[in-house]
Amino acid sequence: MGGEVGSAIIDLTEAAYDLSLDDEKWLPTILERGLSVLDHGLGVAGYEYGRPPDGGEVELRNIHVASGPDDFAERHMRALSTTDPEILRLQLRPGFAMTGSENSRLIGRPQDLEHYISHVDYCKDVLFLTAVDSDGAGVAIVAPLEETASLSRHEAERWQMLAAHIETGHRLRQGLSGRDGETHPHTDLPHDAEAIFDASSYQMTDAVASAKANAATAKLRDAALRVDRARGPMRNEDPEHALETWKALVRGRWSMIDWFDSDDRRFVLAIPNAPHVANPRGLTERESQIVSLAALGHTNKMIAYRLGLSTTRVSTVLRTAMKKLGFRTRAQLIKRLRDFSALE
Repeated sequence: MGGEVGSAIIDLTEAAYDLSLDDEKWLPTILERGLSVLDHGLGVAGYEYGRPPDGGEVELRNIHVASGPDDFAERHMRALSTTDPEILRLQLRPGFAMTGSENSRLIGRPQDLEHYISHVDYCKDVLFLTAVDSDGAGVAIVAPLEETASLSRHEAERWQMLAAHIETGHRLRQGLSGRDGETHPHTDLPHDAEAIFDASSYQMTDAVASAKANAATAKLRDAALRVDRARGPMRNEDPEHALETWKALVRGRWSMIDWFDSDDRRFVLAIPNAPHVANPRGLTERESQIVSLAALGHTNKMIAYRLGLSTTRVSTVLRTAMKKLGFRTRAQLIKRLRDFSALE
């Protein structure tokens, strides 16, 4: 699963936040731009699904095949459509990246991978990334593998970072689409942004709401510069570091997005895009975000990456939240909250 990683991981990340793409082209473009890192020799495909938060069967729809055998899409969808609905729902949980064999060991069901291979019989394993928003609309990317594989910690983090960007970009698009029908915008800035930066100087030209606070302004400007560095020469010289530099959110609230005005001048928008989670017991919004991600099994490092926080901040907030909830260990948290509705 190792090997040299090129700039495709940044190409893929850029596509996740490309608002110039219409919805029909968004996922195919992600696959196309990330093909060299996604395809492990047997093809790669992406598909959309509906995973109702309150239960019910997962709806599979709109598969896009970027490479592989002509019948890959048919085989893959047949495998999923004949999987037990409850197991499929578990497999398509939010924001993960792993191999089928790892997932089978995690939930103690080797028969699930065997079932998939019985349909896609030219592979022995499969790599998959999932992303789903609070309304249950999701996307997944799958790449069959020639041999049974386990990801190293470094590889797992890389794929989880990519999954985080796909999930964040998908949630952003869903949120903006939902606002299109509203009579009154939330702000006067493009795409209901709360801050706008001139990309030539990275000076803030306007801000509203919480983005006007000095601390927020500094964090947003720093994030815009980090994204710009990741997309520059670093994408070829050190793509792994570029991906680590480009965090999925800023302070758990904003996505940084390119926008061009009518004169084709580039600006960077800070658009509200916080993950929506329920509050189990009087937690703050930040505590709820961190607890929900921790209960899904994410490490402090990956929680920090997803929310655009420091690992120290994540650790401190998690300890406070666990004390409020009456949990002394992370294992207790995961066990007790795994089925909590906020994690669905």
